[in-house]
This record gives sequence, structure tokens and C-alpha cells, in this order.
Amino acid sequence: MKLVEFKKVTGNCKTPLLETGGRIDHAEDLVFWNGSQGALNAIRQLEGLAKNTNNLTIKWDGSPAVVFGRNPNGEFIFTDKSGFHAQGYDGRATNSADLKGMISDRAKKNPSKTKSYKAYADKIVPIFNTVAKAIPNKFQGYFNGDMLYFATPQQSNGRYVFKPNVVEYSVDAKSELGKKIGQSKAGVVVHNMMGEQGQISQIKDLNRYIQGRGLFVIPPTTVNKKVSVDTDALNKIKSIVSQNANLIDTLLDKNKLASMKLTDLPKILYAYTNAKVDQGLQNLGNDFSRWLLTSAVSEPKKQKIIEYVKQNINGFVALWNTVSGIMNAKDNIITQLDSAPGDVQASINGKPGGEGYVLGGIKLVRRSGFTQANRAINTR
Repeated sequence: MKLVEFKKVTGNCKTPLLETGGRIDHAEDLVFWNGSQGALNAIRQLEGLAKNTNNLTIKWDGSPAVVFGRNPNGEFIFTDKSGFHAQGYDGRATNSADLKGMISDRAKKNPSKTKSYKAYADKIVPIFNTVAKAIPNKFQGYFNGDMLYFATPQQSNGRYVFKPNVVEYSVDAKSELGKKIGQSKAGVVVHNMMGEQGQISQIKDLNRYIQGRGLFVIPPTTVNKKVSVDTDALNKIKSIVSQNANLIDTLLDKNKLASMKLTDLPKILYAYTNAKVDQGLQNLGNDFSRWLLTSAVSEPKKQKIIEYVKQNINGFVALWNTVSGIMNAKDNIITQLDSAPGDVQASINGKPGGEGYVLGGIKLVRRSGFTQANRAINTR
């Protein structure tokens, strides 16, 4: 067990929080896409936390997803993700009235959700001008991100508290981050830039594009906490991977899968893992065949996969032992991070824990915590 201290390395908004565009994989999912090497990559990144934590940041749970910026004509646009990519209507609102009208039209098409759409409009429409003032007139392009709050959060016991989606955040008002929040009218976490057709590009210096204090783009927030990283558990998983690398890689061999027209097997294994979130993540792999038979996979492919798994049963078992091992080690790290005091505290339904953390190119998210809660909200 090694004791490490997580320090805040970005104390102001000159270095913006830019979460990786596109999908960020769970640590354990690297096994599906890259076999034994994916597993070892995940393990190395987790091991690295015992030495260096500069790449570990909070993964903010914002909502809704928004797009804002200026079109080629210099017109300011602020809308949500659905509006920006809309087909059949123009969802790229250039003023608050357009934004309100777009949301009202959605309510008319979904009468049962009229109340929730009104509440949504009451939050997002008033900040239109606040966001507009933050974008220089000469800027062209769009930012893609998630809203964290629509008005300066209220204080409770010396901390700013806000709940944009599933996770409730509590930020020390005296911290550098807290002071920035207190000076702002709205907060957003930005992921990347987008072109007119929605093409994604990374941002090198967001500070060049955002002006004023009204809109606060949350800066990279590394974890200011002390935790113990259990390297023994990671060593055990590494040993399992080393002993079974050939079996795992044979199971996931891309050429072999292509010849059998099973190239989507990794995606099916991934879908099964997500399905297990709703039922509990115990005994991963044991009920795969039972789940597969009830899935949307075609009948001929179901039988082909079941037979293929039987032929490679040792590799199949080793794969799930590896996935479970990485998941457990990751969850142990997350538990320590979530329970330790710090400038930013997160909770779900009153229990410590947030969406998780971003570590380099992977995310440390407790599937039985945030993922389960988030899926419950989005499947109601």
C-alpha cells in the first residue's frame, strides 16, 4: 500500500478542463478492444497513480449537453445537442426567443412532458445572453459541453452546492474553484470544439476564446486528496493477464473473428457488461450465454458465438477474471477518492461518489454506482 497525495495542479481558468472528445473507455473495457495489451495498459495507468497523479481529474456529471459559438456569419448560437444536430427544423437558436420557441415546440409534440419542458426552458433560456457575452465577436466555431449550473449556486456550510444531473457537487467556497463559481452566473464543462457539420476538434487554449466572468468554464480539477493505492491487487491482476495472454488474445483475434463473421464479438461482450449493470455485476461471464439468447443478436450468430465460446472457454474465463479484477481494483481506488475530504465533494443519493475520474485516456467510473444511477434516470 502506497500513500499518495492528490494535489491541484490547475488553480485558475487559464488552463481549461477539456475532457476527451468522443467516448472515453472504462478501464476494464480496454480488454475487449485490445485484449491482453489493453488489460496491461489499464493496469499500468492505475499503477501510475501511486507515483504521479497529474493526469487524474474529476469527470463532471453535467446536463444538458449544449453547443454554443458563432456561425460563419458571426451570429451567436446557443442550443442543446439535439437542437444543433436537428433535422427537419432549425434548432440553432440565435436569440433567447428562438431557444424558448424550440423547447415549446418539443412540448407540443410531447404533451405528457409539458411540465418538464417548461422547467427546462425556465433554466436555460435566461442564460442565453450570459453565454453570448462570453464569446468574442470575431470567434468562429462552436464549443460542445455540459451545463453544471444555470445560476450562481447557493452556499451551505461554506460550500457551493449544485446538482446538474445524477451527482450533487459541494465545492469549498474559499477554494480557488469556489471563488470562480461565486463570481459566475452559469457554469459549463467544455469537451471539445465542433465545426459547422459537427466535426470534432480539440481545444488547445480555451482562455483565448472565453471572455468575462459571467460564464465559468470549469478548469481542469485534479483531486486534492490523500488516498492509499493498493498495488498488491494490481500485481495479482497483472499476473493473471501474463499467464493467460495467449488465451485471451486468441479469443479476441480479429482475423479469426473476421473469418467467422463475428467481428462484433467485442461489442457484444461490452453490451453484455452494460446489461449486467442493471442486474448487478457479480459473476461476470457466468450468465453470458443466457443473456445472449435473449439479446437482439440474430439467431444464427447466437449459436455461432455460443459454440465459439465453448471452443475457447479457457480464454473466455480468463477474460472475465481480468475484467472483474481490473473493475474491483478500480472501484477500490474510487472508493478511497470519494470518501476522502477535499475542495470538491460529490455524492449520489446522499452517498459519497460522483461520476468518477478521468485518467489519461480512460475513465474511472463505478459502474455499480454512477452508471447504474444514470441508466435508471435515462430509462424511465
